[in-house]
Amino acid sequence: MIWLVLVGVMPAMAQPHAGCDAAAGEPLRDIQLQFARALPFARDILAHHRVSATIEGRDTIARLELRLRDVRDLELPDGHPATTYRTDLDGAAILQDRRSRHPALWRVDTATVAAANRAYDVRDAGPGTPPRLEPGESDEGLEDYALIGLYTDRYTGFAAMVLEARGSAARPPHRIYAVAGTHVFTRTDLRSWASGLTMGRAQYVSNAALRMIRDAADYASDARNGGEVFITGQSQGGLAAQGVGALLQAYLDQRAAPHQLVHVVSWGASGARETLARAIIMQREGRGRGFPAAHERHWAETDPDSTATVTEVWNAIAAQWATVPPGGEDAYLSAVASRMRVVGYFFEIDLFARGGTFLGTAFAFPTALVLPDGCEMTVAEVVIGAPPGPFIVRLESHFLKGYQRAVSRGAIAVARPARPARWEWFSDLMPTLEDIGDIWLEVLHLSRDGTHPTHWRSCTTSAEWFTQANRYCRADWWPGCGPAVEEERWCLVRRGPGRP
Repeated sequence: MIWLVLVGVMPAMAQPHAGCDAAAGEPLRDIQLQFARALPFARDILAHHRVSATIEGRDTIARLELRLRDVRDLELPDGHPATTYRTDLDGAAILQDRRSRHPALWRVDTATVAAANRAYDVRDAGPGTPPRLEPGESDEGLEDYALIGLYTDRYTGFAAMVLEARGSAARPPHRIYAVAGTHVFTRTDLRSWASGLTMGRAQYVSNAALRMIRDAADYASDARNGGEVFITGQSQGGLAAQGVGALLQAYLDQRAAPHQLVHVVSWGASGARETLARAIIMQREGRGRGFPAAHERHWAETDPDSTATVTEVWNAIAAQWATVPPGGEDAYLSAVASRMRVVGYFFEIDLFARGGTFLGTAFAFPTALVLPDGCEMTVAEVVIGAPPGPFIVRLESHFLKGYQRAVSRGAIAVARPARPARWEWFSDLMPTLEDIGDIWLEVLHLSRDGTHPTHWRSCTTSAEWFTQANRYCRADWWPGCGPAVEEERWCLVRRGPGRP
């Protein structure tokens, strides 16, 4: 086994910065990172990113030194002492899984960080509108991929994009399914906040997610035109990616047909294991996906074609879950994860990595790789004007900008298997937070989409619906059965068009 051991961080003398306006006058420094051993494919990764490095040894690299020049001289916060580096695991064997047909999985992992970033640009304009990909900052890193699908869910805020490898990158064929995380600073979406309280569970069991799972399963099972599936996301998107991966594998298990390997690549090591276990228990207790029954019926009556796919996928997953005995949820999830490749990259200074238990194997990046270059500002500085200091570096370690910067510096080459420190108090709060998130999602939906003219047309063209003002409606001129100017009146369908 080959282990990555960080020996030291040796900063060069800080020097005044004079090259740009963003942090004018701020000192810069050079950093050297030394490692006693490295991954056998570290040379390829560092060469790909054109990283300045010294490597000693041949097949088994005996020593590696990375050099970063002109980075901002920001104070690095301390990592958590409870972070456990896994010397019992062969990191190389996990990152380059032998079950995969891909000869260099690090290349696809590198592309997934760009895909996770681009997924935040998936939007729709409102009820009844198709999803679209809005212009983004850059498609750098995705030049070898073509966009072939978009998914959005109006109830939970789930948003995802599907990319298919093209040209030389398509040898072997594969797709990346990238899920957006919480929209906090730009294009704020409270649905993603509410879903975040459910640790992503509301999103990965949503209608759109289950339709995406069906698409991914068909692709993975297609012997002629299919390939391997990579599911990715950052922060809440990483949680949702774990959930989508677990549900996809359960669906494939129920199909019991040959299929190619499923990968989950999470940017951040927040864990979905506990909420997945509660989802299994929820289904066992007859509560289905956790959505209100009235909404489930509305979706079934107003969009029967989509509902047929959703129902087929969910029933297959539920059949798998029905075999899990009470108390056996964690063992089942471990077995499901073992049939996939599930990796999560994180910085041990990231506070959010301490929430929940990661579904697979987490790999820690050296903290210094998150430091911005001389002319770069951190996300917190740009968005909220936060002053430089250890806390903004800690925040940067959670944002995609920090991950993209680290990956471009060869971070995957020097990542080490690690178990993040955990907030036990947060794990205890999870069930309550999930309940709050579920309630908030319903309130948001009824007060927004539920009052929208497009939504109202689906009600008034149906055989029967109800509102908060009248529990039985068959005509919009009945009292309380039509839209109201003076209040946010919502409606939900009981029986669709043409039903007696």
